[in-house]
Amino acid sequence: MPRGLMRMLAILTMALGLSAPAVAQDDPTLIVSITTDDVWSGQMALGFAQRMLDDGAQVVVVLNVRAVTLANTAVPQHTEAMTGKTPPEMIAGILDSGGRVFICPSCTQQAGLDIDQRVPGTEPGGPAYREIVMAPGTRIISF
Repeated sequence: MPRGLMRMLAILTMALGLSAPAVAQDDPTLIVSITTDDVWSGQMALGFAQRMLDDGAQVVVVLNVRAVTLANTAVPQHTEAMTGKTPPEMIAGILDSGGRVFICPSCTQQAGLDIDQRVPGTEPGGPAYREIVMAPGTRIISF
């Protein structure tokens, strides 16, 4: 490679490296957003959240749209084939591991469910959840 081209690439690499934004938060939160009540998708998302917690990440699960049924104790639940757990049991495990789980109150109402029949320890969405979403460095993955 010609010497001039190598020099230009080195300068460009340094310039890009110096101008890259730094992450403002040392320990960013991962939000696992679940919108479906599909058993396979919902349980895959809950399993992913648990694995991230096990790896030391800060994890918040948000259940919205039809996914609110996954945390409702009055809704019959399927057992996941790999773990033998129901979604409420998986959610309890996430909470026990230090994760947080928020449930959309208006989605719960729209589904005809009672927000008070949710897995103990889960929280209705509101200002606390919105603060987490807007925090610098927050990452969101959606299922």
